[in-house]
Amino acid sequence: MKMETMDEIIFPNIQLSHIELYVQDLAKMEDFYKSKLGFVVTDRGEGQNGMVFLSRNPEEHHQIVLSPVQSHRTLESPVDHISFRVKNIDELKAFNSSLKSVSEISLQTVSHGTTWSIYFRDPENNRFEIFTDTPWHVNQPCKFAVNLDLSHEELIKFTENEIRNMPGFSPNSDWEIVHKNSLGVLG
Repeated sequence: MKMETMDEIIFPNIQLSHIELYVQDLAKMEDFYKSKLGFVVTDRGEGQNGMVFLSRNPEEHHQIVLSPVQSHRTLESPVDHISFRVKNIDELKAFNSSLKSVSEISLQTVSHGTTWSIYFRDPENNRFEIFTDTPWHVNQPCKFAVNLDLSHEELIKFTENEIRNMPGFSPNSDWEIVHKNSLGVLG
C-alpha cells in the first residue's frame, strides 16, 4: 500500500521477505541451512526434487526457497550477497560459532562501523551476511576486520576506537533523526 500526498508519493517501509536460490544439491543445501543456520522446513514440494521452503521467522512462511530447477545463470551470480539482521551481538556470536564448525566455509568477520557482520558462502557459493547494528553511524563505505571472539566490552571498545575519528561518526539515534527527516517521516 502506498501513501500519497498532493505533491509527492511517500513510500512505506519495506523489509526483506525471502529469496529463492537455484541449487545443484538439494539435500546438502537443506542440511546446511537447517544444521548451521537453524532454519526449519515450513513446506516442501512433491517428489525428491520438490522445492524446499525454510524460515527462521515465525511471521514469515519462508525466507529461503531452495529450487532444484536448472538455472540459466552464469557462473557468477548478479547478486553480491543477501543479508539477514539479528537482534544483538549474542545472536551474531551464536551464528559465528555455528559457521566456524564447517571446515569448508571461510568466514569474514568485519565491522562497517554501523554494524558487526559475518560474511560467508553457502555450499553452492551464494554469499550471505548476518549482522547486528552497532550503536554508531559513520559514513559508508567503511569496513575493517573484527574478532567476534572478543568479549562484548572489548568488541565495543575496539570498534569505537576504530571509527571515532571517521567522517559522519555519531550515535545511531542522531543519524536516525536526520534519516527520518529526509524521508519525511514524523516522530
